[in-house]
Amino acid sequence: MKIRVRYAPSPTGYLHIGGARTALFNYLFAKHHQGQFIVRIEDTDLERNVIDGISSQLDNLRWMGIIPDETIDLPNSKYGPYQQTQRLDIYRKYSAQLIAAKHAYYCFCTNEQITQMRQKQKEDNVLSFQYDQTCLKLSEQVILNNLTNKIPYSIRVKIPNNKIFHINDLVRGIVKFDPKDLGDFIIIKSNGIATYNFAVVIDDHLMEISHVFRGEEHLSNTPRQLVIYSYFNWKPPIFAHLTLIINESKKKLSKRDGTLMQFIHQYRSEGYLPEALFNFIALLGWSSHEEKEIYDKAQLIKIFQTQYLSKAPSMFDPKKLLWMNNYYIKRLNFDQYFTLVTPFLQSKYDWNAKPISWWKEVLQIYQPQLEYGAQINELVKLFFKANFALSAEAKTFLKNNDSKNVITIFFAKIAACSSWTQENIKAIINEVKIAAGLSGKLLFMPIRIACTGQMHGPDLVSTIKLLGYDKIIANLKSITKS
Repeated sequence: MKIRVRYAPSPTGYLHIGGARTALFNYLFAKHHQGQFIVRIEDTDLERNVIDGISSQLDNLRWMGIIPDETIDLPNSKYGPYQQTQRLDIYRKYSAQLIAAKHAYYCFCTNEQITQMRQKQKEDNVLSFQYDQTCLKLSEQVILNNLTNKIPYSIRVKIPNNKIFHINDLVRGIVKFDPKDLGDFIIIKSNGIATYNFAVVIDDHLMEISHVFRGEEHLSNTPRQLVIYSYFNWKPPIFAHLTLIINESKKKLSKRDGTLMQFIHQYRSEGYLPEALFNFIALLGWSSHEEKEIYDKAQLIKIFQTQYLSKAPSMFDPKKLLWMNNYYIKRLNFDQYFTLVTPFLQSKYDWNAKPISWWKEVLQIYQPQLEYGAQINELVKLFFKANFALSAEAKTFLKNNDSKNVITIFFAKIAACSSWTQENIKAIINEVKIAAGLSGKLLFMPIRIACTGQMHGPDLVSTIKLLGYDKIIANLKSITKS
């Protein structure tokens, strides 16, 4: 089988976690089978489309490494266009075929009539609205007169009676659908725009889509699409309806959930690495069943198999993403790391106040702990503090331990330091160790607090050296006076 899969977002918003997961699974499946990955833009919801919705989808997919083989700016003349608003004539052509075959019909009902119909069914305790087929009963002459007089119309498909549809879903197995409760749904709206469930079938067939990986929220659309496939005698693609992504509260991931970044551009702007997001999202609803979680792109393509798609919801764990992003940051070479963090530093600090050599020394000590690029601003702020102040916890530590003696000895020795190098600073700390008779936390914590005002931080010797002689002496004087 020729493998062709598609990711078909609507540009009513930006690329979010769920969309990225759908695109990634389609991509991995296609590349695993040496197939094609297509990005098609379903932009027929004209009122809700946002100006940069398409660019957000394509730019962020490519940034993540999910590269389309075909899309609006990389077309294959056999299958395009790749934007639904440019395919309206195609949909009208196929809707006319359904009308000619008596599988669809013109509906001249107004919005007011439909509203009355809904109200009546509600009063009759009908659970799910169904169009009452008023226009299916119109004579050919009435239809012709209405068309001649240009009375607005939509086109509805006629639901077949007593027919059960089924799919063999790659995630859920055999799923059966009885379309009798659907009602005759609209396939072409009165403004001439095709509805989703009609356009998607036409597009998938003409683009020769072999498999459709999509979120489980689309499962309810499947029976409508199968009706269309059956009327054209087309073979449907193989479906895989992916399970939900949930948050830490085990609730469905929602774009309106302000406690979690939902969109790929947010992670990108915060300095997350594309390799980390690629790896992390690949494990949301799929598992290799190996005792590891770190995979590069080539490895994921090689091992991606549909039998390992999860049947249970997958949790989006922000802490795991931070851990994974840190893993990839630690493996950047220094030039790559420097390029990642520099824009964040330049946006907050006076970059030219310090020489580049100083910046590079500072950044080297933070690379092992950095979780995402923007975090660097918080980590380096101790080098730019205007006021020296201790937390209550730090003050308590200094009172309850033999800290005063350690600080007094260190102050005297560091003040006499004539050559400000890491070697000399390290040697002075060793001298304090001997003189005070202390080691470990009881030695290093008082020195760290007295020099930096913090109880925790990066390598102590490097920090003291980079803060500089004048700053260290000023901080020590502040401590000894308090």
